[in-house]
Amino acid sequence: MKLSKQDQEFRNPKVFYPDPKSIDLDRVLINLFVLLRCGGARPVTRGRPKASVERVEYHVQQLAGLQGVYGLADYPEIAKGWLETDIFDLVNRGTSREAVSSLRPLHLDAHKIRVARHCRDYNVADAIYALLEFGERQTLNSLRDYLDHGRDVRTSRFDGHTKLDIDTLTVLKIVEGLPDLHPSADRVATAPPTCLGQARVLCDDVQRLLAYKDAVPRPVMIDYLKTMFGLHIAIYTLRLSGQLAGWIRDKHANPTCVECPVHGAKPRPFEGCPYQLSFTVDMSGDFRSRMAQMAQESVSTNQGKLIDLIRSLFTMNQLLRYAREEKSLGIPDAPADVLRLLEDPPTDFQPDFRARLKQLRTDNESADEELPPEIQAIFDSGLAPFDIFIELVCHIRQKHHLDYLTEFIDKLFQKNSDSGAMVQGKSRGNPRRWHLGGRLLEVFVQLAVLKWSDLEGKKVFYSEPVLIEDFLVWLEARYGFVISGSQLGVGKSPVTLEEHRAFRDNVRALKDRLREIGFYDDLSDAYNAQTIRPRYPIDERKGAQ
Repeated sequence: MKLSKQDQEFRNPKVFYPDPKSIDLDRVLINLFVLLRCGGARPVTRGRPKASVERVEYHVQQLAGLQGVYGLADYPEIAKGWLETDIFDLVNRGTSREAVSSLRPLHLDAHKIRVARHCRDYNVADAIYALLEFGERQTLNSLRDYLDHGRDVRTSRFDGHTKLDIDTLTVLKIVEGLPDLHPSADRVATAPPTCLGQARVLCDDVQRLLAYKDAVPRPVMIDYLKTMFGLHIAIYTLRLSGQLAGWIRDKHANPTCVECPVHGAKPRPFEGCPYQLSFTVDMSGDFRSRMAQMAQESVSTNQGKLIDLIRSLFTMNQLLRYAREEKSLGIPDAPADVLRLLEDPPTDFQPDFRARLKQLRTDNESADEELPPEIQAIFDSGLAPFDIFIELVCHIRQKHHLDYLTEFIDKLFQKNSDSGAMVQGKSRGNPRRWHLGGRLLEVFVQLAVLKWSDLEGKKVFYSEPVLIEDFLVWLEARYGFVISGSQLGVGKSPVTLEEHRAFRDNVRALKDRLREIGFYDDLSDAYNAQTIRPRYPIDERKGAQ
């Protein structure tokens, strides 16, 4: 059955910013840099770049000809290999169709070399910008200032005195003399995120990371930011599946969401949130263990909710469409408001969808061919016309979106990478399971050891060791990752003796991982001696005095 574009609308910034596809987080960052430079607007469209811009050899020649750059012209092959590996993001790498996508996201000006058709992010950068814009505006400004560090605002060139690593300095030299972008009137963050609490927690995480701006090497900091942006968009997507489904089931927005109590500065940010998430994490490397089985079941449960997200998005989009077309009803074009169409439907609401169903049937039935049996069964289900319409759209489009959403979540959680929260083997007996990679665990520790105090209305951070038990509670309270059994009672069910042993071994595996990455030494069996220590001692209070 063929559907019109309006009938199958899925991505809607008022509800869900991204268009779920397979994405690359480096390219997401580059597109986020464009929005940061243009103040949240899309840039004025420029002509298609010259074909030479897509070749690394061209940039080797350009860089070698700049004042103050020596040696590249003498060793062009070595220079080309270095740029390909560390400076440029390439598509079709190693083939005859190899081309430049963009520079690596090491500086805010890295967006100046960006081939749009090779650097698509499917509106994920829009989602991140919206979370930053509506979560806490100051975080957005602080992030922009950090990413622009080392550039002279008057000349748009390297300022000549800021200490930068060689890769970031190379990016600034490569874009030297290239024109700045100019914003258009097309703004991206036109509607607040449906879950404002997730935006606030992301902003708090970014603030915590920026506390390390003078201690952590810039490429490492960029990797930290990329990891956290991907993680938050993934968690936001999974949280949205429960949130929208709950709103539609209740036929109104949850009162807790209307007055969202979630703030990243709280010890337990999502306390009181009716849509909390829980991910049972396996910290070992044995996919046959009981802990791994529990982590696999947890992934399956959470990904099963993606079906609810698909149905909910189709439902919300049709309600928003109806509210736009029937302006005389005076219903605001906002997700929380259009739900009154379900609670108290207007007289013409169901007849309108009955007419749409009739038109769909007319357009898809031919004189010599009837509708497929499964489609006919939906028409004959006896449901209300609106519900039949949603069932039809879901039946036709659900598999398409479910496949892409699954791939989308895999990329955001960076599956099978050291910065990832998910792993999957190649055999059928080794499906997806929650598992924290070493780099992701490092980021979590860097965030967890930071405390803050208020100084003249500003949050200032300082680091101190944390107990292992406190770290486990912090992980679950902030991100939903459960390692030692639920400490908060979220999704809690009776634990068997076998599961208790599995959680105990899981904590032991976590300690081993922390020891490997240099954050933990158990000098004693005493409870108060089992602490995670900061790698980079931070005390912004000293700098503020």
